Amino acid sequence: MEIPQPKRENLLRRARHLIKKFLKGKFPNHFPDPVTFESTARNALNYQCDLQYFMDIDPAAKGFAPQFVSRFGGFHPPGEQRALNRIDIGDRVRADMLLLLLREITVRRVPGALAELGVYRGTSARLLHHYCPERKLYLFDTFSGFAAKDFEKESLNVGYNQQQQFTDTSLDVVLQTVSPLNAHVIPIVGFFPESATTAAVAENYALVHLDADLEAPIAAGLDFFWPRLNPGGFVVVHDYNSWPGSRLAVDRFLAGQRAVAVPMPDKSGSIVLGKT
Repeated sequence: MEIPQPKRENLLRRARHLIKKFLKGKFPNHFPDPVTFESTARNALNYQCDLQYFMDIDPAAKGFAPQFVSRFGGFHPPGEQRALNRIDIGDRVRADMLLLLLREITVRRVPGALAELGVYRGTSARLLHHYCPERKLYLFDTFSGFAAKDFEKESLNVGYNQQQQFTDTSLDVVLQTVSPLNAHVIPIVGFFPESATTAAVAENYALVHLDADLEAPIAAGLDFFWPRLNPGGFVVVHDYNSWPGSRLAVDRFLAGQRAVAVPMPDKSGSIVLGKT
């Protein structure tokens, strides 16, 4: 007698399950457990890192809230679509922070240009430019690594702040990474702040990203950009909780300035300074 199709499929499914169960008991290494968030998080600990859910405004997030994003825009200004770029793997928090600050100055209509001091290979510069291509973006760097004369100006010697780093770059590498959409990307090569052009000196700014690591250029960046920052704008200082020069320069600056200061939990501990 022929077995009905539904019953036959159930029998086959049961047989496959029993065979797999038997083989898994005999050869467990060939049948690893399914990948879960928890198992992946345990593996991540072996690399001195942890996992974090995407923000709920990210369409890829487990807790994505489409009604909220539809009303308020998520990473985008309401009713607009902006380009969302990332920085380095493992530094998603800083990328999300920069995107949200760009959204703030856009939605709040804070006037002014963007700037970055300490560009390295251009990944964060790309994020800034592609989100706000309508704004000028000044890029200040030697485009060849640290300026050696800044080492002797470090108040605290911790070894890694006395070593030449970030030399595997150039202006060509940066421009290739940034992939300018228009003529608003303005690289300025040289030792800051002496390198600042007449146009950069005369400019007002809405968001500045300071990622120069060492004490002297961070201090120079704060002294240069803060008076030129429009109310409602932000200065983001990277490495506040990892490089002593960054910490000392910011703390010294805040001792004499009124600013809203918010430390951030990104990989190297940025701090956001808001101007009221």
